[in-house]
Amino acid sequence: MARATIWFFILLLAACASFDRTNIRPGDRVFGPGYSFEVPTEQAWFASEYGTGHRMKLNQINGDDSYSILVSLNRGPMRGMYPSAEAHLAVFEKYYQRRLPRGFRVQQHEANADARYGELCIRYLISGEDWTGRNKRGPALVDTIGLTCAHPEIANVLVNFELSRRYEEAAEPIELASFADSLFASIEYRSLN
Repeated sequence: MARATIWFFILLLAACASFDRTNIRPGDRVFGPGYSFEVPTEQAWFASEYGTGHRMKLNQINGDDSYSILVSLNRGPMRGMYPSAEAHLAVFEKYYQRRLPRGFRVQQHEANADARYGELCIRYLISGEDWTGRNKRGPALVDTIGLTCAHPEIANVLVNFELSRRYEEAAEPIELASFADSLFASIEYRSLN
């Protein structure tokens, strides 16, 4: 009962927090419910909160090349947190298959425990072709690097950070990992009290 009450208050506070900013410059700190981070890349971002308040999405559009950062708070396992990063990784591998959008073809997928960011953190890479909603020939290419960790200040809550790049096949190659490293290194957690 106490855990359900705490989770209810987390979602209530998250829903009450308003977040709607434009022109978020590199180095600016973005605050969400229980976390904050700095945006990577050299250009400005814009953001909006959507859903029930437990998710935040930032975007950067550069012609045929666009980036997004998606952050979400999720409830952990029913009976306490995962005992190890390997247990978290095993559950993550099953979950990721179900959350891929229709029309998305995976070309590469990797996921590993990454203790640099916390004891139970999983870092993953998903690259593929997105054929949905296209008004151009061929697919859009999408690269996503994500990090999912147990929140160190809020019991039984996972925080997921994803940095994605969506681009055309003829676009200039860009090393997304350096932007992801910058994003993940800037993450700070705090309690909701």
